[in-house]
Amino acid sequence: MDVASKSDSGDGEWEICNDRGFIYKRRRRRRVLDPVQAEAGTSAAGDSEAEQRRCRRDLRRRCLLHLRDLFRRELELLEPLSSGPVDLTPAMPTEAAPEAPPAVAEPPHPDPGEDIQKSLVDDLLSQVEIQEAVLRKLSESCDYVDSLCNEKEERLLQSLMALPIWGSPRSLVLSLSK
Repeated sequence: MDVASKSDSGDGEWEICNDRGFIYKRRRRRRVLDPVQAEAGTSAAGDSEAEQRRCRRDLRRRCLLHLRDLFRRELELLEPLSSGPVDLTPAMPTEAAPEAPPAVAEPPHPDPGEDIQKSLVDDLLSQVEIQEAVLRKLSESCDYVDSLCNEKEERLLQSLMALPIWGSPRSLVLSLSK
């Protein structure tokens, strides 16, 4: 990710670095080699292959760590959705607002028990609406996961059908004898 190039000044003390689009100049680092490493550096192909493998392994490790961080951030975003019901309270007052004028036109409630029952019914109704929204989102998520599974199953089935075992017996014997 950090790409360095020699500077144009030719003094060799500075290098230009490009770190994901951020370009800057820094002092060149000097490598201090052990005598064992200096001798090993002069040997040819074996060490260069080992160095290349080490570089590939380091690159793979950095890529995997980056993916792990991305997945963790995504899980942190999705965790609040799975931990509890979806909060639809901002949507509820806008729906209840049109119903308010008819309630004003009604005569005052003589029985306080009736008012309590209506508030309980309203609370239960809002809970049912929230549960309905949660179930709808869950159903959409299940449909998405189901479609992903179907696609993966189709790819697996196609790869299995491409095997030579489904061909003629002669082609099977030829492929096994290779």
